[in-house]
Amino acid sequence: MAARTAARTTVLSAFIVCSVFAASLASAQNQPPPRRDDQQQVQAQRYEQVQRSNSNSNSNDTRLREQRDARSFDTRAEEQRRANEGAEASRRTGRMTPDERRDLRRQINEVGQDIYSNPPRR
Repeated sequence: MAARTAARTTVLSAFIVCSVFAASLASAQNQPPPRRDDQQQVQAQRYEQVQRSNSNSNSNDTRLREQRDARSFDTRAEEQRRANEGAEASRRTGRMTPDERRDLRRQINEVGQDIYSNPPRR
């Protein structure tokens, strides 16, 4: 008897779920599709809003851009001057001093030891 009641409840709940699904599908199909004119009108309104906001911010943006360009020009000129000074110093002719050679040899040896170090024993 309990098994029959459980089966009826299951069938009844499945029927209710299917009915609700069918009703929601039918109501969704009864709504008319959006018209193209409405969509175009909404898009035109959005475009106008964007244009208005852009025109308001353009005057501020232009002023900020000019300030930023002036600063970046100064910064670039300073960087270029520093790079030229460094290049002139590195272009010197002649041999390395004994201290420079010793430092270079030491640096090469340190790197070689790091690369070719003995692997840990197991």
